[in-house]
Amino acid sequence: MAVLTLSWAVILTAAASFAPGFASAFSTTHSTYRIPATVQNEPAYVRFEVDTPGGILGIQSRQSLDAPMLDSINSSVFDWWYFDAVSLDDPRESLVLTFFTATADAFPFLDSTQKSVLIAYAWASFSNGSSWAGYLPATLATVDIGGDGEADGNVSSGMWEDTGFRWNASKEDLSAYEISVDSPELDVKGTLSFTSRAPPHLPCGIKSDTTPLQIAPHIGWVNLVPDAVGSVDVTIRGTQLKFEGAAYHDKNWSDRNFTESVRSWYWGHGRLGAYSIVWFSYLAINDLTNTTYVSSYVARDGEILVDACDVSLLTVRPTGSPNTTGSRYPPYVGDIPDGFKLDFVLEENKRLRVNVSTESKVAGDGEYYMRWTGSITGEMVEEMGMDSSSKSLVRESSLTGVAVFEQFHMLERGSS
Repeated sequence: MAVLTLSWAVILTAAASFAPGFASAFSTTHSTYRIPATVQNEPAYVRFEVDTPGGILGIQSRQSLDAPMLDSINSSVFDWWYFDAVSLDDPRESLVLTFFTATADAFPFLDSTQKSVLIAYAWASFSNGSSWAGYLPATLATVDIGGDGEADGNVSSGMWEDTGFRWNASKEDLSAYEISVDSPELDVKGTLSFTSRAPPHLPCGIKSDTTPLQIAPHIGWVNLVPDAVGSVDVTIRGTQLKFEGAAYHDKNWSDRNFTESVRSWYWGHGRLGAYSIVWFSYLAINDLTNTTYVSSYVARDGEILVDACDVSLLTVRPTGSPNTTGSRYPPYVGDIPDGFKLDFVLEENKRLRVNVSTESKVAGDGEYYMRWTGSITGEMVEEMGMDSSSKSLVRESSLTGVAVFEQFHMLERGSS
């Protein structure tokens, strides 16, 4: 087993190259990463690709996607592990648990007074419409990756010490996780556990030999569990939050400050009848071409229908009430939509059209960042004929479900 102490640090390059010790970590079968809490003042090397020989995401490559993607954390980079679940019976009920390695300089939505780069964060929303959030700094983070899960009981685990937050994946293919919180300081105790019902999703799907991991320039993203059968049982300050729902796990990272990259960021996932859907639509700041970056994922009963980053295959647009800026696109700081319209283009002239409506605000400042839970409706449409006058035949309608979704708007009105 390789044990790596990652000394955190200012990016030299955005190239997919690594410090020698960091690169070798991804070729071992079992590696332990120990991440110190102090910000580092040295270059950080980033990983933006994964080996996929023959167009297959093998077990070892899959496990490596849950490892740290930077070999150090300085004030210009970020890396985090994200887990959530939303109730299928009541989308106002949800739980989000995130393990951050970042400073507030790199990701400005963290507490700027915290000295630790290791922050464990929890958000919860309840059936009465209320929400709660809490976080704790860790003194050390340990991430353990690799193996078959039989010898030591896990193939991916993370522990943010002195917070009571940890995750554990016990199956070799990372299809089952348990994330636990036991924090007297926050007065929170319980678990989120889930078993995957859809294959992993990489930004542009899985390519032959090597697959890129950037959703947009400088922004890495992997979605190891697009949709899962989840169970939440957690008590928060004496209130029990217990439900069955749609669960999810991904991770994001970057080799530079969030505000230097992002103009707008729309992301979400949901369960819509038999369909599992994930969307990501992104505009880069200071991009004179206004290029839209997307990643589109739809699976039906675990069979992938689309898994791609072709901008022609997904359109995401905000919706808003009259006399508001909620539906403005491209958006600016302060634009708060009522929901979103999604148009997924599938094979064989089929489209999945989805309406997303907000139910509960889970997090956000009302200007730059918002996260919601909500209900979704949709229909599967097959386009008949080849010309613009052709009619469409609705194949499946009245599809309903639940979703978790968010936005970042980082450009002020009047900015160039």
